[in-house]
Amino acid sequence: MPARNCEMYAAEALRSLARQVHEDIFVVYVDDASEDQTGQIAQHHLNSLFPERHVYIRNDVKFGKSRNIWEHLRPRAKSAEFIAILDADDRLEDPTILAEMAACYAGGQDVVWSNFFTDTGFKGQNRALEPARSPRMQGWRTSHFFSFRAALLGNIPESYFKDTKGNWFMGACDVALALPILDQTRNYGFIPKLAYRYTASNLYSLHNMDQNSVGLTSTLQSGNMQQIMRMKPLPIWTEAASEAKETETKPAHNPAQPSHTAKPAPIAASAQWDAKAAEHLIAAHPNLLMAQAVSSPDLTPLQALALKQILQTTPGSVLCLGRDDIAVSLAVLLGENAAAKVTCLVETDQAAAALEGKADLAGVSQRLMARKAPRAPLRMGREETLFPSVSDLERDGPFSVVVADARGEQNEVAFAVLGLPTLANHIATTGFHYCVLTSNLTEANRVAEGALALAPSLIACAGALGGTGCVIFANEKEQ
Repeated sequence: MPARNCEMYAAEALRSLARQVHEDIFVVYVDDASEDQTGQIAQHHLNSLFPERHVYIRNDVKFGKSRNIWEHLRPRAKSAEFIAILDADDRLEDPTILAEMAACYAGGQDVVWSNFFTDTGFKGQNRALEPARSPRMQGWRTSHFFSFRAALLGNIPESYFKDTKGNWFMGACDVALALPILDQTRNYGFIPKLAYRYTASNLYSLHNMDQNSVGLTSTLQSGNMQQIMRMKPLPIWTEAASEAKETETKPAHNPAQPSHTAKPAPIAASAQWDAKAAEHLIAAHPNLLMAQAVSSPDLTPLQALALKQILQTTPGSVLCLGRDDIAVSLAVLLGENAAAKVTCLVETDQAAAALEGKADLAGVSQRLMARKAPRAPLRMGREETLFPSVSDLERDGPFSVVVADARGEQNEVAFAVLGLPTLANHIATTGFHYCVLTSNLTEANRVAEGALALAPSLIACAGALGGTGCVIFANEKEQ
């Protein structure tokens, strides 16, 4: 609870917290050099309502919320399961909201927020985020009541709480905290309740001290928000955390014993159309035969033809993951577009060297780069899969086309569907195509259903890769 000069509201804010049915609460109350009776009022009610369940901190000089988070909240985060932010001039209106949040965290969510209303009659515009898109591309949707898994706070660098001149943010501090938290996961939970009462009439609020404010946003907040939105997204936390404890909880993924144990089921397609497709492809790309010879990709001519159309009509870089034996063929199918290349994620340095050697033999070495990306467990809700690390993709993306070959994965659907939000920060915001190769049409339909459950605004076409697989892309008409 950050507080400054809010003596009129401090008591009721703490009483509203004490009314919560969820009792396992510890309050970190930061009095940011208040010049009124805020501190005395707060200490009285903290001692009365939260005995031995609070810490009261007073700054001698004003820090601002961002620095207070860094100096006072971050060092204490390890003692909590989740953290919720309640400004000391606001209050909670729903006595069950913390209990509902706790249930969400028990169910595997990493960030949970509600909606809010103001004391002046305005209803907040908070809403759910689409996990398949970067939160930085979806606007400000998570203001109050915002909470997050405590472990996420420790991953945020100090620089993310400062502006381009190195000064602590003094406006839009909620955004400075929320966006790097949201970057790290796609396990979002939105509770569409008006659970939080925001005191818009507080004369000390930034928007009330700036005659140029627009609604609840001052010019300082607006300028800071623009800087925050442009910051580099942090990597997905679930993956990084899993890598650290993978050796303790699970045997490491052994490249010598890949998960691709089963031969994919043959693709049902017309022999006549396959023959026509093969004839067309070889005429247009003679070195496709060499790609087949050196890497033996399990692609039918119709699948290759469908991928060629997407690759050559969607300008930009290409990412390949899953089975790496199709990467050389993808590089061939790019055609003579010198600006485009294929980045393929592989598990070891040896695999990277072997793949680049095959690209050289096929005459497309300049169009293919292998990137070492060891796998680690990736979880979202009840689904879990082994997924390549995406932490080093900043230098190669954003990618306009992603080809995820899920055939042979233990869980094709989880690999494909969880891969979409995991890669969201590295996919082009418009015009992208996420192409999933599956072993049969049934799995392709399940991938389409899973993708649309995450992001209903996308278009998912099952069977669009030679009668199987799934192609997922943005609905440009809605953008």
